[in-house]
Amino acid sequence: MKVIDKLRLDYEVPFVSDRGKVVAHTIVRINERRRGVDISYALLNPTEQDLESLFPRDGMDSLAEMTRNILGDLGVSPKRIALQMWDYGVARGPYSVEGRAPVNRQRDTVLIIFTRSPFVYKFGYEMVLWHQCMHAKDRWERRFPAAHPLVQAAEWMDLFWHFSIDGRLEARNRPHYTKEERLEEAADLFRRLRLPADAAERAIGACSALWGREVTLEALLETGRNLGLETRETAPPSKKSRTPEPR
Repeated sequence: MKVIDKLRLDYEVPFVSDRGKVVAHTIVRINERRRGVDISYALLNPTEQDLESLFPRDGMDSLAEMTRNILGDLGVSPKRIALQMWDYGVARGPYSVEGRAPVNRQRDTVLIIFTRSPFVYKFGYEMVLWHQCMHAKDRWERRFPAAHPLVQAAEWMDLFWHFSIDGRLEARNRPHYTKEERLEEAADLFRRLRLPADAAERAIGACSALWGREVTLEALLETGRNLGLETRETAPPSKKSRTPEPR
């Protein structure tokens, strides 16, 4: 596919590879612009037929416009907005099945990465987009750092953050996961962390207290330290548990 532009994003928190290589920026190859949004495609077989099958033009127009509107509704007004669409088969390793929402360190660009076609995602791409844009909002407003999209946080950190995000989306009457769904997810995670019963109960209470609260990275780290989560490693997820959400 033709590349019409290249977009560089620099990050406050770089990605460090297993070999110690430090990667502090990404280059996004822009293939087209729709409704004022840069669009980048990452496909296994980048043919016109594959592109139209995975990301139909009408759907991309709608998604681009929805992205601009949601960010505007959340008070996020970057100079540039980009969507990067990954064929699900490309998304291995650190990427989840949904996506990421990095911002650059200058806070003038928001990149929404979908690692599975939002048009077939079983919960509906609108819910995923609202969730991603809330992650971007927290980074945009510097409650969380601008981190390279390959940087991995602990599962419990993501879990706490999602209670904050979904509670705030509920208050806005926007698409979100319910508190009950998040509590079920939390209970499964704390089982895999092998927390003692009393510690798990306190952790569940901490999750409930975070519902709808505006939080910072430092506050979530402190919560995790108080619960003794920093040194805990998870066992493999059960078959019933959902894939961890994107950051």
